[in-house]
Amino acid sequence: MITEADSTLKLLEKMATAANLREDSRLRLRDWDRIIRWEIDGDPFFWRIAKSEVKISLPALPDICIKCSQETLERLAFEELPFFLALWTTGDMKFEGSFSDAHRLGYIFLNRKNDKRERRVVFVVHCFLNINTRFPEGSAFAGADLPVIETLLQKGVGMIQMPCPEFHCLGLEKDRVGQLSESELRFCYQTQASSVVDQIEQYLDYGYEIAGIIGMNPSPSCGVEVAKGKGKFLGRDEDISEREGPGVFIEELLNLMKARGVKPLPLFGIRRILTGENGMEERLKIIHEKL
Repeated sequence: MITEADSTLKLLEKMATAANLREDSRLRLRDWDRIIRWEIDGDPFFWRIAKSEVKISLPALPDICIKCSQETLERLAFEELPFFLALWTTGDMKFEGSFSDAHRLGYIFLNRKNDKRERRVVFVVHCFLNINTRFPEGSAFAGADLPVIETLLQKGVGMIQMPCPEFHCLGLEKDRVGQLSESELRFCYQTQASSVVDQIEQYLDYGYEIAGIIGMNPSPSCGVEVAKGKGKFLGRDEDISEREGPGVFIEELLNLMKARGVKPLPLFGIRRILTGENGMEERLKIIHEKL
């Protein structure tokens, strides 16, 4: 005869097995040791999370306590009720423990049927989203480069806005251009690039796809295929013509990625458009081809 306790154990084993089989969940289980006490209609059951696995456990002093009904547990086990919703929205589940543990469990038992995210992102140079950091009359748009941004939105990718290295290192109106030595400028750019690589590593660690890193040609900082005035920014010469090769920020970003063992990612530049310039179709064509 199957008792209610047996039925509860089977449901908890089902959830544990699902977590252990999911590659992305196993990433979140690594280096995480916890004893979880479930109280199902007041009756105690235990999980042990260790060595990247969830297992039924003997009673022990818990780090986390989860309280719910048998009906709620069934809905959780059969992915009819998302863990996050049960915890944060519907009140079907009570949680005792740290918020960080609650979030980790929510991701481990993420209900993919209700999660519409494609887990696909692009890193975008700052001034495509905020044109105000560009020089006066340096853009044909009011606040953001709408054609580029709208095209990316249509592609269904999440946009991660990279910091503007010129804002952080040279000021909003670039009034420190020529005042920094090459080593000072590169160190400042490296600091900004490091924050981007930190984000890249986290997205890759958790199994997200980075569809691309998008720079702005021919920026001396964020150009990819070409850069204009790079030598002047570095204090090497007064040449402000376009030259092949990446800008200083993209150069430092690539150097840091290589030094930290980050795999090469799709990288391409989209040309900025000034008032009265043509080339919009060609710019959007690049996005469609690359993404």
